[in-house]
Amino acid sequence: MPEQRLIIEMAQGVDLHGRDDTKAARRAVEQALQGASLPIFGTLGVDREEMRVVVHIGVPRPEAVDVDAIAGLLPYGSVEVVPEKGGLDVPVAGEVAVMAVAAIEVFLPVRG
Repeated sequence: MPEQRLIIEMAQGVDLHGRDDTKAARRAVEQALQGASLPIFGTLGVDREEMRVVVHIGVPRPEAVDVDAIAGLLPYGSVEVVPEKGGLDVPVAGEVAVMAVAAIEVFLPVRG
């Protein structure tokens, strides 16, 4: 079934002390979700479970991201998490802070 992207939210998250890519990614997704409100479902009479959500995560070590933990942050729809090379490792006072970026896309089926 054809679909269209209706929503995109972006944010960043940081793990200051643990050098944990998943923790930074979780924080980025949580920050993006804080800015998202989806009244469109009630307006259009669409079930939230019909949406497809794609979460792009940019971190220095994409293979280290726990995609199930990230997917668990999204309460509705079918969720795909796509870790990608990006973000930053930032030296801070003898430690390394990890910065992640997230882009959350929401797709809905096109209704005729």
